[in-house]
Amino acid sequence: TATAKSPVLVAVDLSGDSDCALIWARGFAASIGAPLEVLHVVHDPADSPGTYKSENGDSLEPMTDVAERKLVQLLKRVAREDPNLPPPERTKPLCVQGLPVPTILQIAKTRRVRHLVLGGRQREGLSRMLHGSVAHRIVGEAQVPVTIVKMDG
Repeated sequence: TATAKSPVLVAVDLSGDSDCALIWARGFAASIGAPLEVLHVVHDPADSPGTYKSENGDSLEPMTDVAERKLVQLLKRVAREDPNLPPPERTKPLCVQGLPVPTILQIAKTRRVRHLVLGGRQREGLSRMLHGSVAHRIVGEAQVPVTIVKMDG
């Protein structure tokens, strides 16, 4: 059960939608006095292979190391975009390897989060029917309130 000290968890996929979701979640967490945790589930999706390709050319660098570095870069970039929000040092970044939907739901449950925030991406037609939306599936299964933040435009 969530308590007054329970965190807000924002799950990010390191896309542009992640920036918007993180900005919204940081403001929301600050407004209710909750800690913020930022989760990225490390997986190499078939529709965007190479997501975790090392920018330093090291083909043997573990995906989790690359993902953790990209997550820190995301936190720093968002802090530059909106300096009025709490500093990134007051957020707890988590990188966990797994499948997005079950991993996000499990982390939300074990961390006893009070609210879950996700970036939403609009998929079209057949792709949406075949794969479903991670956000849509999480909304259906989450045991806490969920906010989906869509990127402008």
